[in-house]
Amino acid sequence: MGFSDFLAAVLGRRIPVLTILIGSELTAMVLALLAVAVRGTPPPADGRLWLGVAAGLVGLPSMGLLYRAMRDGSPAVVAPVAAISALVPVGWGLLHGEHLGLGAGLGVAAGLVGATMASWPVGEERRPTRRSANLCALGAALGLGVFFVLLHEAGTADQLWGLAVARTTEGVIALALAIALKRCDLRLLAPPILVVGASDVLADAAFIAGAAAALAPAAVIASLYPAVTLLLNRSLLRERLHGVHLCGVLSALFAIACLAR
Repeated sequence: MGFSDFLAAVLGRRIPVLTILIGSELTAMVLALLAVAVRGTPPPADGRLWLGVAAGLVGLPSMGLLYRAMRDGSPAVVAPVAAISALVPVGWGLLHGEHLGLGAGLGVAAGLVGATMASWPVGEERRPTRRSANLCALGAALGLGVFFVLLHEAGTADQLWGLAVARTTEGVIALALAIALKRCDLRLLAPPILVVGASDVLADAAFIAGAAAALAPAAVIASLYPAVTLLLNRSLLRERLHGVHLCGVLSALFAIACLAR
C-alpha cells in the first residue's frame, strides 16, 4: 500500500485524482473477480458477506480523500496521518475481546499527538489547500479504519469472496462515475494507474488473510506502510520535512510500533 499511495500521489500532480481513483478501482475489481473465478467456489450463504458491500461504499470515498490529500499535501505527512486509521480496528478488536500489550495506551496517545503535529499548518502551509489536505487525510484515516473493520467482518464468511464483494462494489460505483462524468478514456488504462489498483487489492488481500487470526495486530502491522511512502518520498522526490511535521511523523510511526507489539 505504501508504494501504491506514493505512486498515486505522484500521478495526482499531472492526472486528475478522479481518473486515478476510477482506473485503480476498476483494475482492483477485475483482479478480485478473476481470483474468485479461478478458485471456482460459489459465494457462501452467509449474511456477513454483505458487509463487503458496506466496506466498498466506505472504501471508495476514503481512497478518494487519501489521493486528494496526497496530491495537495506532502505524501510524507499524509501517509502517517492516514495510517492512524489503525486505531479504529484496534478499538473494534478490543471491544470484541482481543488483547494488546501494555504499550497500547501509549500507542494511542502517541498516534493522536502524531496526527495533530504532522498536520499542523506552518508557514506557507497555512494556505487553504494545505489545510484541505490535512482534513482530507484525517477523513481518509477514519474511513479506511471503518473499511478495514467491515472487510474483516465480511472475510469471516469467506476471505476471498469478502474481498471480491467489497472491490466489486467499489468498481461498480467507479464505473458509474466514469460514465456519468464522461471519464471513459484511455487514461484509465495507463500502466501506472493499473499498478496502483493491483498493489492496492493485493494489500487488501494480505490484510484480510492476516486479520483472520486477530484484527487489531493485523491492522497496526498493515499500517506500517508509511515507512515505504516516506522512503520513496525522500529518495525519489528529495522532499524535506518541517521540524514539527517530522516530529509528528516519528510520533505516528512510534504509535504504530507500540500497537504492533
